[in-house]
Amino acid sequence: MKQYKVIVWGLGNVGRAAIRMILEKQSLQLVAAVDVDPKKVGQDAGEIFGFDKAGVIVVDNIDKVLDLDADVVLDYTPLVRDEKGGFTPSALGICKVLKAKKNVITTLPIYYSQATTPDLFKMINDTAKENGVSYLPTGLLPGAYASYIPTVLAGLMGRVDKITVQSGEDDQHNYSSWVKVFGYGMDPDKFPQDKLKLGIGSYYVSGVYEMGERLGFKFDDMKIEHEWFTAPEDLHPTFGTVKKGTLCGHRFTMSGMVNGEAKVSLIYVHKICNDVVKTPAIDNKIHIEGMPKALDISIDGMMPLDESYVTSAAPSVNVIPMVVDGNSGFLQALDLKVVTPLK
Repeated sequence: MKQYKVIVWGLGNVGRAAIRMILEKQSLQLVAAVDVDPKKVGQDAGEIFGFDKAGVIVVDNIDKVLDLDADVVLDYTPLVRDEKGGFTPSALGICKVLKAKKNVITTLPIYYSQATTPDLFKMINDTAKENGVSYLPTGLLPGAYASYIPTVLAGLMGRVDKITVQSGEDDQHNYSSWVKVFGYGMDPDKFPQDKLKLGIGSYYVSGVYEMGERLGFKFDDMKIEHEWFTAPEDLHPTFGTVKKGTLCGHRFTMSGMVNGEAKVSLIYVHKICNDVVKTPAIDNKIHIEGMPKALDISIDGMMPLDESYVTSAAPSVNVIPMVVDGNSGFLQALDLKVVTPLK
């Protein structure tokens, strides 16, 4: 069995799930791990999470490991927010790795960039091809749940007239620093709602563009809507008390429009304490209209509270052989062979 050598860059929630998968797979070998957290640097990459010893010591800079013999870098580095509120991954960091002739797979939202950020698409695509390697963005969202799974399910239809994808997550046990952008516990009148709307739109909307392109819709407008919700009682997520009347949830609706009609929509909820507060609902549902009249699919347990990041990491890990052994350039998961679990 061929074994693929992997570098994991970023050891947060998704990186943790990826490390465990890699250590469990016969076809994968962890050769390096990178993170800036001083509590992790200098420690074993498996033992910091309570896993078996990995035999790999965490270093603090990607430059220290780019000379290693490795097939792929899994990039799970944090996002930053630009001056407008959008989430901006480091395309320059990605290109640095590509120039070291390492393939890159990432959950970062430089996804279907030919539609959203064509300048970044060209830079990454050109760099990857010049160095004979590839770049693939894929995770859960954007990625497996929007656009991969809905587009494959649409293959059951004789005609697709409209598609709506719903999902969401409960952040009550989420320690990631970016959760602060949702302002849980803040006065809604003092919270920068428009800035959050722009940021979330920049993160998720690429999935809407890909589904639209693959289903044959030519959008003449992209509409992004944001609704916010307040706590009906005091709530108690792990990061502190959220008082009654303060922010406890958001619902974002991103729709590709044709002649004033929503043809492809992604509805995503971020909230806390879903076990206590049922509105807005977190529904993992896909609704497709056309011929036949309607197809409805629900997926339960996609992001459980105890291991909510496994389904984000798994698409990026399971696709490693196809990326390493495939064509160079900026790749899309829907153009590859079917992604199945690795041994």
